[in-house]
Amino acid sequence: MRPLAKPKDVIKALTGSWIYLNVTTYYDNGTIAHSEDASLGKSPVGMITYQPTWMSATFMSSRAEDRPPDLNIDTPALPGPDAEWALIGKHTMAYAGPWHVSETTEDKEVGQVTHGPTWVAWLPAWVGKRLVKNYVLYDEGTTLRFLYKTSDGNNGDMWFRKLREEDDDSNEVE
Repeated sequence: MRPLAKPKDVIKALTGSWIYLNVTTYYDNGTIAHSEDASLGKSPVGMITYQPTWMSATFMSSRAEDRPPDLNIDTPALPGPDAEWALIGKHTMAYAGPWHVSETTEDKEVGQVTHGPTWVAWLPAWVGKRLVKNYVLYDEGTTLRFLYKTSDGNNGDMWFRKLREEDDDSNEVE
C-alpha cells in the first residue's frame, strides 16, 4: 500500500487560477451525451481560483443572446431593464468558499477535491452546498481535469489550464 499524500502537497499543486477549456458529458456506457447546458450553453467561459484555504468559481454563457451588450455599471444606479439583468443571472454561475482535498495516495496528481460548504453562491440553494469532484493533473500540473456526475446523472469531464504570469499582460506599462 502506498503512503498517503500530505494534503498540503495537493493544495500547493492546485493553488492558483485555472481557465476553463471545455466539458464533455457522457453516459455510463461511454457514449457521448451531446447535451448543451441549458444555462451556460455549449461553450461557456469560466475560471476557478484556489487560495490555500479558499476558492472561487465563475462561469458564464458565451452565447451573444445571453449577454445583453448595452448594460454598463459605470453609473451609480444599475441601468437597463430588470429583464436584461435577469438574463445575465440566468446564464451565469458563481460560488466561493472553503475547499479541501480528501486523503489520497502519494500521487498528488490524482485525488478528490471538495468545494464547500459554499459561503457565497449565485443561486441561494447552493449556499452551504458541497461539490465533490475527482481530479487528475496532467502536463506537469498545468492541465486539470475534473471528473464528476452531472445533475442529470451523466458523467462529466471538465478541463482547465493553469494561468501563468505570462498570460497576464495587465501589468504592462504603456
